[in-house]
Amino acid sequence: MVSSAPSLVGDGYGGLDGDDGAGTGVDSAIFQVPRIGKAIPNGTDKSRMGPEDNEGKTQVMGEIKVALKKEVKTEGDQLVLEVLQCRNITYKFKSPDHLPDLYVKLYVVNVATQKRIIKKKTRVCRHDREPSFNETFRFSLNPTGHSLQLFLVSNGGKFMKKTLIGEAYIWLDKVDMRKRVVSWHKLSVSSTQTNP
Repeated sequence: MVSSAPSLVGDGYGGLDGDDGAGTGVDSAIFQVPRIGKAIPNGTDKSRMGPEDNEGKTQVMGEIKVALKKEVKTEGDQLVLEVLQCRNITYKFKSPDHLPDLYVKLYVVNVATQKRIIKKKTRVCRHDREPSFNETFRFSLNPTGHSLQLFLVSNGGKFMKKTLIGEAYIWLDKVDMRKRVVSWHKLSVSSTQTNP
């Protein structure tokens, strides 16, 4: 049972200003780039994997709906990501009637180098347990050899800590993006992240 998720301090991008993607402090401990040897295919529930494949016990904290598409243009390929909505958030907030301010933080990761090459975040959906973001992001890159890291974060306010609710990984090599693909992905949090 997860008692609380780890907290983030600052603007959520602390220590990730360079192209190295390594990060420092709290950010690097929470937002780690998954290693190739630990690759988890899309749609796989990490909590059902064997102990040899799973470093810590995971718990599903909800789901996130995204749409992916690859557009081929004369100036090069474009990855189009739509962050649509979240549902079934099971995180235990301070009180049952508390309505959180949630946003999605995302990274495009080069799988070969394990470096984050692009970072973005959605607007904050205020006072909503099942937020609809409906935001579109366009990246000028070929999706082959890249993955997406999506983090659902509770915005604590100007002087409060941000809280990681859950994370999802999408391996773009495993998604056929010739047409727009809409799918739900499990947001999970591992026990190693809940006990910093």
